Amino acid sequence: MTVNGEKSSALSDLQSLKGKIALVTGGCKNFGAEIALGLAEMGATVAVTARDYQRAAASVKELKKETGYEFIPYELELTDENSVIRLFADIKERFGRLDILVNNAGGHSKKACGLLEKESLEGWREFIEPNLTGTFLMIREFAGLMMPQGSGSIINIASMAGMVGRDRKIYGDDMTPNPIAYSAAKAGVIGMTYDCAAYLGEYGIRVNAISPGGFERTQPEHFIKDYSALTMLKRMGRAGYDLKGAVAFLASDAAAYITGHNLVIDGGFTRYK
Repeated sequence: MTVNGEKSSALSDLQSLKGKIALVTGGCKNFGAEIALGLAEMGATVAVTARDYQRAAASVKELKKETGYEFIPYELELTDENSVIRLFADIKERFGRLDILVNNAGGHSKKACGLLEKESLEGWREFIEPNLTGTFLMIREFAGLMMPQGSGSIINIASMAGMVGRDRKIYGDDMTPNPIAYSAAKAGVIGMTYDCAAYLGEYGIRVNAISPGGFERTQPEHFIKDYSALTMLKRMGRAGYDLKGAVAFLASDAAAYITGHNLVIDGGFTRYK
């Protein structure tokens, strides 16, 4: 088929990631494992990271057992510049390139209490360093590898918490409220996404963010009920369903003209008043 005199590709070809090399940080559990699986399902060769190589290798073995797909484990400490540099050196040596980078790992702080007046500087830094500094280091090294090639897709996992203020009453007494540091870190990721997209656009590298809302995992029943009522779809996100398709789309040529965008996956939470 031709459109305006040019041959158009089939949508299935545009969506395919066959032959692509992808890296998902923190890709061994939760969102990361879901994202890695989605990319593999679309044909990509997927590398995943964890802080400890043995844990990464064990998780990859389990993922293969569950899904049948091959994943490649790597060790990565996001807050260690040398660890990031080593990772990309290994990727370059093994594959010669990296087509897709998903900055999923960010980390949380067990020291954070969610109460602004009582938060510690240490708790603050445990959010800021991996989410912001770590994401910066990953993008910097990806850019150095891929700018000469003139292509690539970076997807940063941010959060709707970086877009709106939160009503802490929904959490109740049995949960830690959303920490200010988490919101600040994810807002920074969104801002970094926009400016890196501007910087890297002329090199053919697209940079986008995804901001998930709340996903149902093991939260108390009262929270799930109250949170769901605040969304247009009247439910929380479904693990294994509601995120991986969006990541695979932004990684693919079906999104070839999308960059500098923050895709919000929140069931309408941030637009529901």
